[in-house]
Amino acid sequence: MMHAFQLSFALAMAALQPALPGDAPALDFPVECVVGESCLIQKLFDHDPGPGRHDYRCGLLTTNGHDGVDIRLRTMADMRTGFAVIAAAPGTVLRTRDGEPDRSVDDHAVLDGKDAGNAVVIDHGGGWQTQYSHLRQGSIGVRPGQRVGSGERIGLIGLSGNTEFPHLHFTVRHRGEAVDPFIGNVAPSPCNDKAQATGLWTPAAARLLRYQPSVVITGGLASTVPPRAVAERDPPPGLAGQQAPLILWVDTIGARAGDRQHFSITGPDGQVVHEQELLVEGGGLSWFAYSGKRAPATGWPKGRYTGRYLLKRGGTNVAAIETSETIK
Repeated sequence: MMHAFQLSFALAMAALQPALPGDAPALDFPVECVVGESCLIQKLFDHDPGPGRHDYRCGLLTTNGHDGVDIRLRTMADMRTGFAVIAAAPGTVLRTRDGEPDRSVDDHAVLDGKDAGNAVVIDHGGGWQTQYSHLRQGSIGVRPGQRVGSGERIGLIGLSGNTEFPHLHFTVRHRGEAVDPFIGNVAPSPCNDKAQATGLWTPAAARLLRYQPSVVITGGLASTVPPRAVAERDPPPGLAGQQAPLILWVDTIGARAGDRQHFSITGPDGQVVHEQELLVEGGGLSWFAYSGKRAPATGWPKGRYTGRYLLKRGGTNVAAIETSETIK
């Protein structure tokens, strides 16, 4: 997501950047979370200088002109739990903004240029800066002019500014131009979907950031089709009782046209009560899907129901989730 927090801001696609100097900071992962469990990488830096889009692996985990890395939480409840945003490298706090409400951009009438929401900018010297956007209202604990160390807490992931889900938009800049932290000062190489970039990340951070072209964000069993918007699925829907439908729903990242989705629901006795395979016709960076079945005339037996979702691409399983609910 692009921001107007900088007074002067220019996007620089890595394909057009000159080789960067060797004084770049080594970046720690800027959130205290476990990638693939409590947080996910939603979007990467866009390397296509035109109207198209592609990430550093020539995949589609980005949007046109996206100038950073989006580290998202699965649910609004996770945001309320609180996940700390930390300084990726030592530096001096340049600017902060707090006081913007945590609400989806769909609920905003006017952003007044505050697309980044609550944010912090840190100067690391040598023309290098990092920016931390969409922080939780009231969570910023640093001030301009303050020295911070690598790993020092500066705020919490929030839903402020131009965003539809709780996440940190992490931007790296060198002399005012955005830089992909997965590439850093390495010249872009020809597309290779097996390459794993280290870029500016420390070895410890790089180990956390294995490229995943598709992943399930979250899912559940419900009696009605839940809203697609994360902020509107709070609290998440559940099962309404024995006479209500059973619906398995999922949010995924990176579903592609031609992928196959397999939905199954098993009942308390372990028998499959619903099963369906659907073709992904459009796909996209974010993908919401569901499948379900109405209750039989006698109603569903009481007990625990388990939903399983599998996303397949060319015969290979690329994403999956298992979730359970109880009918009492």
